[in-house]
Amino acid sequence: MAIPLVVSLGGCQPNRTRPVLRPLGGTLYIAVGVSQDDIDFELQKEVRQRTAELQATFRALQPKVRLQVQVFAEQSLRNELRIRNRTGLSPDLLLVNQATARELASDRLISTVRVPAVVLDQLDPGSVQRVRRQDGSLIGIPMELQPQVACFDRRRIKRSPANLDELLAFSAKGMEVGFSLDAMNLAWTLGPLGAINAVSDLLAGEPATPMSRQSLNGWLQWLRQADGQQHVTVFPSETELLKALIGGSLDWIPCRSINITRLRSRLGQNLGVAALPSGPFGEASPITRERVLSFGVNSSPEQRQLALALARFAVSPLHQRDLVLRNKYVLPVNLEIAPPVQSSSVVAAMVEGRDQSLRSATTRLDQGSSESQREGWQALLTRYLFDDLSQKDALEGLITLLSGGRQR
Repeated sequence: MAIPLVVSLGGCQPNRTRPVLRPLGGTLYIAVGVSQDDIDFELQKEVRQRTAELQATFRALQPKVRLQVQVFAEQSLRNELRIRNRTGLSPDLLLVNQATARELASDRLISTVRVPAVVLDQLDPGSVQRVRRQDGSLIGIPMELQPQVACFDRRRIKRSPANLDELLAFSAKGMEVGFSLDAMNLAWTLGPLGAINAVSDLLAGEPATPMSRQSLNGWLQWLRQADGQQHVTVFPSETELLKALIGGSLDWIPCRSINITRLRSRLGQNLGVAALPSGPFGEASPITRERVLSFGVNSSPEQRQLALALARFAVSPLHQRDLVLRNKYVLPVNLEIAPPVQSSSVVAAMVEGRDQSLRSATTRLDQGSSESQREGWQALLTRYLFDDLSQKDALEGLITLLSGGRQR
């Protein structure tokens, strides 16, 4: 595939690339996938604002390019693309979670691409590896990282608790704490409570052992203890946590960094951001969400060229630096951009959240679990915390769910 979006600068800088300045023109159709629970008017407004920022900087190089954006629930993208692909109306470019891109590629609902090494060498190697197929093609180009952190109201608490004992102690003194039972949002508690390896091993097909049962049982017991506290409230989704923190009914929540913008617009300087607390068995194990730019199947050669040009620009040092400095809600994938941790406590917390993910290898949970397992996780824990399941039955159900039904 010819990729005219980048050119080498020749012998003086052989490892550098820059966007081609040959004029491009046309309209690029972009689909942005978000969680089903997150779709609301405010989020769609934010997505379009961020896209407008990208378009404004890109049009400084390519003034004849226009972007048209639609927001979809990632859970419905598979069916949406099946319909659009059959009618030749698939988007040219998709911004989705890496796990979603992997599922769409498996169903051949998006196109794989080949990108020169000189482009990929600038990007985080782990992120690139996770989108690379065995034949060397990519299911998408990594664009940004969204770590999970703790968000809190400084008017109510001076600092975020450093460990789970402090979290429950602060709650006992009146700090209103919120959790989400969503699997990707609750996974941060597995590391501190010693259950991260048990979950990873079960997802990988390993049989349950006495040690894994013990660690999962301890994790379930802690969840029951936390839920039993007067000032701890469990919610179905992160969206409800955000609304409660903004509304003042919660003081502390785990939150995805992409939501810091919304929280800051409401709480201003009262918003505190910190790394998630550790526990008796280690540090927090949050999942850093990786967002990638994937490509539709119906694009004409001209549209594909335009989509590749925009994707290349989106991961260039110019845009990645602007993305981090302007918004401070995501981390770059371009290795040439150093997050400003010395000048921003928010960015420092995000970097720590990303490092926690790397040290606990939580990508194994994201890549190893299916959508049905994640939905089953939430349903099972809901029944457990509402006393519809005993702890013993919840443990057996969790083991069976994570092992894909192989345990008996």
